[in-house]
Amino acid sequence: MTIFEKLQHIDRRIMYLLLLLVIAWPLIWGMDMPIMVSPAVKGVYNAVEKMPKDKMAIIIVYWGSGTIAENRPQVEALMRHFMMRNKRFAVLAFDPQGSKFSYDSAKIISSELHKTYGKDWVHWGFRPPANLIPLLQSFPHDVIKNIGTDINGTPLGKLPVMNGIKTIKDIGLLADTTSVGELDYWIAYVHGPYRTPIVYGPTAVMTADAFNSLDAGQINGLLPGMQGAAAYEKMLGRKGFATKATGALSSSHLLIIALIILGNIGYIITRRRQEQQA
Repeated sequence: MTIFEKLQHIDRRIMYLLLLLVIAWPLIWGMDMPIMVSPAVKGVYNAVEKMPKDKMAIIIVYWGSGTIAENRPQVEALMRHFMMRNKRFAVLAFDPQGSKFSYDSAKIISSELHKTYGKDWVHWGFRPPANLIPLLQSFPHDVIKNIGTDINGTPLGKLPVMNGIKTIKDIGLLADTTSVGELDYWIAYVHGPYRTPIVYGPTAVMTADAFNSLDAGQINGLLPGMQGAAAYEKMLGRKGFATKATGALSSSHLLIIALIILGNIGYIITRRRQEQQA
């Protein structure tokens, strides 16, 4: 068997080993891959920068373990940005897993940046998705009354972070991170009536539809899946999980492309030789 024939029959164990190596290397040791920051990601960054410090942001968490690799880096980048700029935020979860993941992430980042729970940030806990529409209709008029307590069962009125936060007019930004696609509800019940700025962090497969809302001016910015989170991390000047994972994805794609090219080269040359011999 010639080398060109071998290129068409590479042992799958060798291919899996190569794939393991090109994925593990960026995740463990890092890899400098070019990351482009799109205008959509800049829109998210600018929306956070422009949010008045006397107002509060709300980070919506509507995702679980199935999309944790895409949505959690988005949430962590947003949290980090708010804390770096000393801007208050609350987390509101519509998924029980996402509630736990986001709370743990916030605790780690707040410890790193020396922020205090209940003063700089708060987690409003999990709300059943079935209550989304009723909550959207009621909480804009009285945030503390309709949310009630935080994730630990503490009345919101007792937390310093909620000082001055009464209605939707005191909310300076809404960040919707989701794998579900309920953005239209937030636009209809929050952005439309009250003009509250919204930024959006969907999974990659949901990104195409999101550009309609971005172009229409209904959202201020967009984080397209993991790539959007990596670009956001770049703007914040910190390489997090999304940056490393994007390097792993890129290197694995390059390996697959290289293997396809090698296989085709082997096939073409082998076929030509057979035709010449015939």
